Amino acid sequence: MTAGFQRGLDAEMTADADHSQTPPADLKKLRLRYAGTCVACGAALPQGAQALYHAASKTVRCVACPGEPATTEAAPIDGGTAGASAQREHDRRAAKREAATRQRFGNRLGGIVLTLTDEPQSTRAWAKGARGEKELADALAGLPDVVTLHDRSVPGTRGNIDHLVIAPAGLFVVDAKHYEGRLRIRDRGGLFRTDNRLYVGGRDCSKLAENMGWQVKAVETLLASVEVAMPVTPVLCFIDVDWPLLFAPSSFRGVRLEDPKSLRKLITATPALDAAAIEKLARILAAGFPAK
Repeated sequence: MTAGFQRGLDAEMTADADHSQTPPADLKKLRLRYAGTCVACGAALPQGAQALYHAASKTVRCVACPGEPATTEAAPIDGGTAGASAQREHDRRAAKREAATRQRFGNRLGGIVLTLTDEPQSTRAWAKGARGEKELADALAGLPDVVTLHDRSVPGTRGNIDHLVIAPAGLFVVDAKHYEGRLRIRDRGGLFRTDNRLYVGGRDCSKLAENMGWQVKAVETLLASVEVAMPVTPVLCFIDVDWPLLFAPSSFRGVRLEDPKSLRKLITATPALDAAAIEKLARILAAGFPAK
């Protein structure tokens, strides 16, 4: 990343007022059926107000957007709660299991059955994932000039983005994985064909890298809606995996492979964004991807 991205963002920050008079063709002027938030300046847009709607990112903007926070003292950025949706899904599944067990065996015997039996692995995985997201959030907390948005919903989808990290080194989409086992890349292609796969223990985790694609695309689409062009770095951050002592892989299919410690170094190395640009980006992303 270079200073060019900083200059481009600075230009966008000063040009919003002009753009609001002649919005891009992909912005549609309409009257809001529901209250919203301007993705560019963070202003609250009440139900019935006229606004500009960007269909690809499903975001709204002021008709005449100042491009800066609407009040002298901008509202705090909602950073979200790491692992919140994963924990809720675990709790929902656990409650459903408890209700079914007590209905089948009765309240007293059902309680004994629940005490003596383990939750299904598919249920435990949600709690484990939530713990991993929380651990990563704790590792990033307190870093200077770093804003982390946790557990963000993506409008128009049922998915979420674990962490959006806006830091001196740029913008990172981070998926936290609480896995155990040795991390390695194996060639499964044979003698005449290369087919590299990402493994953690005996588990083929290659699809994790592919899953980062739609998340990056969603972020790029949002930024394009406010005329910001900058690289988005996808990261798989593994919690508690066993890294090789020698030749540990640093990336797989264009996705960075990190642990919490190395991620801290990555996001603070080679500064490309100043504090004002970081806050500007964080407000855009927080408005476009609300806490889940």
